[in-house]
Amino acid sequence: MMCAMPADDVTPAVIPGSRPSHHSGPGYAANPKASDFELDAPVKEVAARWLNLIPAGGRHDTRESEQDVLATLREHTRSCPAHPLGALWVAHRHLRDPVPAVRVASLVLASEALWWLGYFEDACRAAQAAADADPASAQALWRLAVALYRLGRFADAGERLDHVLKLDDRFAPAWALRGQVRVWLEAGNPDAGRADFAAAAALTSDSGTWVVPYRMARADFQAKAEAEIRVHDSAVGGSSGVAADVLLLPDQERVERGIDPDRRWHLAGPSTGGGDSDSLFAGLGGDFTAGARSRVSFGNRFVLYQRNIENLCPDRAAVGEEIRKSVAELFDAALESRAAIAIKGAPEHHAEGANIPGDEDG
Repeated sequence: MMCAMPADDVTPAVIPGSRPSHHSGPGYAANPKASDFELDAPVKEVAARWLNLIPAGGRHDTRESEQDVLATLREHTRSCPAHPLGALWVAHRHLRDPVPAVRVASLVLASEALWWLGYFEDACRAAQAAADADPASAQALWRLAVALYRLGRFADAGERLDHVLKLDDRFAPAWALRGQVRVWLEAGNPDAGRADFAAAAALTSDSGTWVVPYRMARADFQAKAEAEIRVHDSAVGGSSGVAADVLLLPDQERVERGIDPDRRWHLAGPSTGGGDSDSLFAGLGGDFTAGARSRVSFGNRFVLYQRNIENLCPDRAAVGEEIRKSVAELFDAALESRAAIAIKGAPEHHAEGANIPGDEDG
């Protein structure tokens, strides 16, 4: 399935929350056997728009040999998370290169840069063009899968991941991401994706440690979240009045509108008719900044996404600690205390934070 053509006012990424994020793109690998191809009209149209994202001061033209160009693209892939605009400029300059392999690599780099900039539809378009030009490119297919996942097109992402794993069955992030896709497609099945998570965990990868998620009973998860709210209330000497809602995953329509499918929690505002409470809390204790004070909005709800929290955790203790961390972050957001959360929680190794397919082991 082709990526839908984005509108001119492409929605940027949602501003990330306070939780750490280790998302990145798949990296770069040259494919010197790519056949010749031309960019189709829709890709040319969006590529012209990409150029408008790049400040004039960041546009520096150079002349390089084919091998130098490929080396440059590889280097910009490695630095893309920190300098996505620079990477996009380099990619854009080489979209019309006479060497097909360079054009494919440029599209892959453009896709990653656009992903980091939050233009997920355009990232999908660039990756789709690269995959169409070179169906055997694991990099293009991986980049496409990552973009589709971020857009909430989970079945389509799963199909691309199947192809990636046929090309490189030792690429652990692809196994992990396919496990997450299967969780989305079968959220009510606690065993969904387990075999894929296990395959990722069994592989040594520069991308980090992949775990087989521990699944907690819904009632136990809810009870743990409510207990953490009571711990907070006890620490501040009052009742926050918030309720904890446990959902398996974020609403897919919200993902399609831009929220991160891997987010662990959501602060839901007051319901219709609710207003601001006049309750004032004393200095926040425990894991919050000493001396912080705040009004608490009446009707706030803490929403925790069970599967996304569990996906980070190999055992029951880790799930409990991750719930504790998520509740602390929710209080921090609700009270606008801007506290430094002392709870470590589980390492957040997201499959999107991957190295190059086929290039992880040397």
